[in-house]
Amino acid sequence: MLNLRNTFIVGAAKSGTTALYYLLSQHPGICTPVVKEPNYFSNIENSSDPVHPGNGPGDNGTVWTEDQESYHNLYRPGKDHTMKLDASVSYLYSTTAAAQIANYDPESNIIIVLRNPIERAFSHYKHLLRDGRETVSFTEALDLEESRIQKGWEFSWHLTSMGLYSDQIQRYLNHFEQEQVRIYLLEDIKSDISRVVNEITEFVGLEAYKYDFQQQEQNESGVARSWLLSRMVNWILGYKEQINKVVPPRISHKALQLFRTLNIRKSDLEIADDTRMRLLALFDEDIRETGELIGRNLDAWRNELIHNDA
Repeated sequence: MLNLRNTFIVGAAKSGTTALYYLLSQHPGICTPVVKEPNYFSNIENSSDPVHPGNGPGDNGTVWTEDQESYHNLYRPGKDHTMKLDASVSYLYSTTAAAQIANYDPESNIIIVLRNPIERAFSHYKHLLRDGRETVSFTEALDLEESRIQKGWEFSWHLTSMGLYSDQIQRYLNHFEQEQVRIYLLEDIKSDISRVVNEITEFVGLEAYKYDFQQQEQNESGVARSWLLSRMVNWILGYKEQINKVVPPRISHKALQLFRTLNIRKSDLEIADDTRMRLLALFDEDIRETGELIGRNLDAWRNELIHNDA
């Protein structure tokens, strides 16, 4: 296990990381874990970390790997595997994960994907709504964010805090050489996902591979047709790690995605203009700092008033 090289897709959540993970998992050289998001490195000595097990609705569905032995046991490497992949999106928001990953393997490859933080927050809100965990409007959820954090709800409820990227990225640049970190935007994935995946394949040192881009996984948000069924799935997810020791994770994931496809309807929810402007005021300076940090022009994020129903 320790001979396998390490690649981490550390986030951000709701930014296209699921599609990247499942496409890369097709590569015969990549070993994936029993659960997609082990959340091990954001669960080490994390008493002061905003990422931690929570007590909010459905929070028990998140897997938290307790120790290194358990983490290694999530992987079942075959003879052709040369690299293991961990796509825990908690790692970007975590204040401790970058250091813990560097301590574990300073030669790790780090992949970061960013999304307009306004749209990211709204998409994450709809994700919680889809899963039957959220019961209030988007504006109310924003108003409740700080109190929910104080109550110990997990990071998924930190809708705006997770979108303040500059400090999160800087932590990885502090612990890894620049050539070990590759940063993309969701726009890159939407415009040419094959280019992104092939670039990543080369970046992590794997041989070129003919990926099946028709099988890319989506992690769509929407509104649940049945709140009760969504809550039942959340209860089942509390046993995800145990289930995937018996049922291969790709099969259990496809079953979950099929259920969600049947139980979800496209949402006609939009961000009210006054809420959008409120969020722009919150994120504006950090967007500017993030753009300077990663060398990308993010003015479209600052000026955008287009409603995105992703």
